[in-house]
Order: sequence, then structure tokens, then C-alpha cells
Amino acid sequence: MKRLLVLAGIIAAIAIILVVAKVANRGDSPSMSVQTATVKRGTFQTKLPENGIVQRPRTATIPTLVAGNIGDLYAKAGDAVSAGQLLATVQNPTLESNAASSQADYEQADASIQTARINSQNARVTYEADVQTARSGLNEAQRVYRADVALYAQKAIPRNQLDVDKSKLDQAQAQYDQAVRQLRLGAVTGYSQDSVQVAEATARKMAIVNQANQQQLGFTRIVAPFAGVIQSVATQPNDPLTNLRPGDPVTQGQALFTIAESGNYIVKAEVDEQDVINVHVGQAAIVSGEDFPGKQISGHVASISPVATKSTDASSTAKQVLTTILLNSSPSYLRDGMSVDVDILTADVKNTLLVPNDAIVKENGKSYVFVVRKGVAHKTRITTGRANDTQTVVTSGLAPGEAVVAQKTPGLQDKEAVTSAPTASPAPAST
Repeated sequence: MKRLLVLAGIIAAIAIILVVAKVANRGDSPSMSVQTATVKRGTFQTKLPENGIVQRPRTATIPTLVAGNIGDLYAKAGDAVSAGQLLATVQNPTLESNAASSQADYEQADASIQTARINSQNARVTYEADVQTARSGLNEAQRVYRADVALYAQKAIPRNQLDVDKSKLDQAQAQYDQAVRQLRLGAVTGYSQDSVQVAEATARKMAIVNQANQQQLGFTRIVAPFAGVIQSVATQPNDPLTNLRPGDPVTQGQALFTIAESGNYIVKAEVDEQDVINVHVGQAAIVSGEDFPGKQISGHVASISPVATKSTDASSTAKQVLTTILLNSSPSYLRDGMSVDVDILTADVKNTLLVPNDAIVKENGKSYVFVVRKGVAHKTRITTGRANDTQTVVTSGLAPGEAVVAQKTPGLQDKEAVTSAPTASPAPAST
């Protein structure tokens, strides 16, 4: 009996210990510590990182189109020039002589047109006068012949007289017909041997020759094709450190200057053919580089090549699509030819709800987060949108201001007590 009482006491003591332990676990043991983040609205961005080269928007080589000797040089490397500004002259006496001669020939041919017109008018007056004279003679011959016919009928004159008058009438008619034909022919031929048509044709020919010679002479003036900055000036053939000087010979087609168009720089970037589907004209871009640490330059996609070409990386078999980024500004530290990093913002959504990627739990194809309210984690289903490397867009299930568990927390259960350790809230990417 005594043993039974002792055993019952032990069992009761164990029960008390278990109850006390259970109570202690509920109220005194520490809850799970988790990092939390406050849900806020921000800017969601996805970036396509690429490498690029800084360039001027347009560059050109300015050659001399004629041979000769340098006359004067009016520009040097670094000079800002306007479109059409004179940069240099080339001396070529032969071109000057040809242009002067053809100009004189053209002016003489042009003057000959007026002379031909005067001659033509004079010839026309002469032809018309001949017609009038022939008509008068014909009329008189007709009058005489008709009168003699009447007299012959009355036997007042002999037959031979009538025959003479008829012969004169026929001769007057022939002269009149010839004068009329001459007038009509003159209208076609210009009324003279040196007709207006011939003079005009000669003047046109001289104008073409003169225009070609004047154009060649004009090529001795080297001008800027557009506004920009002179990048370089041609150097001596045997001395690359010395620029050309007045008197130096030049050949047709020889490059004299290179010029870069004024305006903001562009960046040429090669986008992988698999990524170009996400790139569109007008998308924002951010340019940075090791040569200007801590600086960022904004820009946008200005153009996308319609052709994919082989990568410049010999070890790559992928093709690239040349994409042009137009910078919104051109800081003084930029240089033509610099290598830079380019981030093309393929997504840039303002005022959208964001959560850290690590806050999302996936189960059976559905997405959940743990919303922390009054120290308790509540498993909440959400609907998500696009995601980048760190953030995901939430389209439903959460409201701004709610706190969510911001890290992967294995073993965390629905309605489990937690202690919050706040972490940085999702923020928009810097632009």
C-alpha cells in the first residue's frame, strides 16, 4: 500500500511539472525572431546591363576634291565650326584659268542670243517686205492681163500682146509664191542662218561647261559640312606630328579634316539577340563607367539596328544588335571613344506595390507572404506581377503599411508568434 501511495505521488509530481512547463512555454519562452519590411509603393525597374562606347552623334572626314597646294588653313583641332564655314583653300591655277575662260565663253554665247534675235527680226521684216512687193507685182500683172483679155476680145490688141501679158502674170505669181515660201521657211529656221535656236543651244552648252568648271573651282574652298568640332587636321606625309601647312601639295580625295557633329554624345551598345525583344526606342537608360566613378548619365534608346551581326567577341557565337543610346547631357569629363556600362531600363513602373523576393513563399503554384500583426505571423495569399533580382510587384493581397517577413524563414508557421527585427523597406532603384 505504501508503494502505491509513493507511485501516485510521483505521477502527480510529473503532471504538475508538465503543466508548469507548458505554461512557461506559452508565456516566458522567446518567440521566433524574423526580419520584417514595411510594404510601400515605389518604382519597379528591370535593367538590361550592356557595355558601350561613347561617340559623337555624327562624324565625317572632309577631303579635298581637287589636287593642288594648300593655300590657307583656317581651322585647327578642337575648333568649333558652323555649317558652311571655310576651313581651308587649295590653289590650282589651271582650274582658275578654265573657270575664267568658260565664264567668258558663256557670257559671249549668252550675248549672241540677243544678236540672233535682232537678226531674226530684221530677216523677218525683209521676208515680209518681199511678200508685200511680190503681192503688189502679182496684183498689177493680174489687172493688166484682165484688161488685155477684154481688149483682145474686142480685137483691139494682137494675140502676141495677150501672150506677153500672160507670161508676165505667171512670172509675178511665181515670185509671190516664192516670197511666201521664204517667209514660212524663215519662221522655221529663224529667218537667218544664225538662228535664235542655234544661239540658245550654244549658250546652253557653254553654260554646262562653265558650271562644271565653276564647280571645280568651288572645290578649292574646303567648308564644314555641318556644325561641329574639328577632331583632327591632316599631317605631313613623312611627319605624323606636324600638320599640313600652306604650300604643301595635296591630291584629289586626300583627307584634310575630321569633324564631329555638335550635340550630346551617343553610346553604341551591342545587345544580345536574345535580349533585344525587351528593348524599345524611347526606353530610359543609365550610363556609368570606371573612368568617372560615382557619376551616372541618363539617356534613352534612340535607335535599334534592323540587322543582327556577329559578336565582336571572337569566343562568342551569339549575334548582337547595335543599339544607340542618346545621352540627355554631355558632361565635360566624357570623351569620344570611352568604354562605359549601360543599363537599359526594360521596365520602369511608377507607384506600384513591392515586396522583397525573399518574402514570398511558393506552395503548389501559389504565392504567399507572412504578414506580421501584433507579434503574430499570418500566412497571406498574394497575386504577383513582374519581378527583378530583388523585388516583386504585388497586384493584390497586400496594402501599403503592412509589415511582412522579409527573409526566407524555414519552419515558420501560420499564426506563429514572432519578434520583428525591421530591415530596409523595398525602395525604387536609383535613376
